[in-house]
Amino acid sequence: MLDERAKVIGRINRETGRLGLQYTSLLGRQFNLSGSKIEASNEVYIDVNNPHMIVVCGKRGYGKSYTLGVLVEGLANLSEEIRRNLAVVIVDSMGIFWSLQVPNNGQETALKEWGLQSKGFNVSVYYPEGLKEKYAKYPQYFHEGFILYPSELNLEDWIYIFDMDETQAQTGLLAKILASAYEEYGNFYSLKDLIKLTNNSDEKENIKNALLRKLISAQSWGIFSDKGKRIEEVVQPGKIIVLDFSGAGELPWNVRTSLTAILIRKIYSKRAFARSEEEIERLKKGKMSLKGVPLTWLVLDEAHLFVPAERDTVATDPLLTWVRQGRYPGLSLLLATQQPGALDPRILSQCDILVIHRVTAGNDSAAIEKRISEIYGSQSMGFYMKALPKEPGYAIVMDDKTEEIIPVSIRPRQSWHAGESAKLEEYVGS
Repeated sequence: MLDERAKVIGRINRETGRLGLQYTSLLGRQFNLSGSKIEASNEVYIDVNNPHMIVVCGKRGYGKSYTLGVLVEGLANLSEEIRRNLAVVIVDSMGIFWSLQVPNNGQETALKEWGLQSKGFNVSVYYPEGLKEKYAKYPQYFHEGFILYPSELNLEDWIYIFDMDETQAQTGLLAKILASAYEEYGNFYSLKDLIKLTNNSDEKENIKNALLRKLISAQSWGIFSDKGKRIEEVVQPGKIIVLDFSGAGELPWNVRTSLTAILIRKIYSKRAFARSEEEIERLKKGKMSLKGVPLTWLVLDEAHLFVPAERDTVATDPLLTWVRQGRYPGLSLLLATQQPGALDPRILSQCDILVIHRVTAGNDSAAIEKRISEIYGSQSMGFYMKALPKEPGYAIVMDDKTEEIIPVSIRPRQSWHAGESAKLEEYVGS
């Protein structure tokens, strides 16, 4: 039975009347922005029946990564009947989301007040196969390696990873090497094949050596291998997948960005075609079943590093395609940033749910205020930040569907949050 006071963000009231709290995720409780006393009232849920583009923002230490975890837990808490039609893919560039597996025993009192229990969730954590020695010490938390074949990177990806200019002689040589590799080995050539072809080329020695140094360096990243699972084999219905793109701190950011771009391109392409197949089945049989890659929620933290405002990266176009065209095939996006002013404004303009923790920097406030000003009756960011409690765990939520601004106290996590900053006191006397 739906409590009439409950608020479901991201869907119109008519749909809530039909579905109740089915296909929702508990976010927190609404509270009163006026007055000095914080009084939480009705529960606030996020709709997961429809595809959504959700941005969580706020300065460091005020709960944005924590809120990401809350939203992922909500997806994990859906019934098995619902979950088997979707996948949750977490691009973990910081190496913190493996802790979804660990119960949050430190907040059991707070969880009890919410009618919740601490629990660990069944997630699959993948790491670069070539870095297996580092991760193998903790097999209960890090489960399996993934790989890329070099052929999965196009010339643009290599240019970005190697920080090369399109006009460099090395780039021209690389283009020739990639073409030769495809001609000689097909789709499944190795990094060693690229190195061999470079060595055998008739290019000048200094140009060959410069490219060879880059290719040899790429071997140390551990992402190119002939063992382990390929990324598209990892995304399976009913699974919550953590792709540890931190590489135990060894992967450069441009490599993490390129991995993310490849992942986005693959999922989008396969899911878009699967949607066409599903529609054809509905026309022929009058019903529809899941084909291939499932409906997918992509989770991305530190988003401003992947799609910055001041320049394009290899992830920019794939992610913009996802947010602009992903709703039809059933692709949702859940991203977080501590610098919304540094995030590509085209991403912010497409989000339909915006969760705003405390922001104080001028350019960050301006970026958010520009987006929420489109909501009728919204106030200035200064108004909201003055009314928002200064401790972590509170946010205002913009719901583009209903054109509302809702103040929310975020619920406690059921699983352990590994994203807290290291504090000296934690180590003293241990």
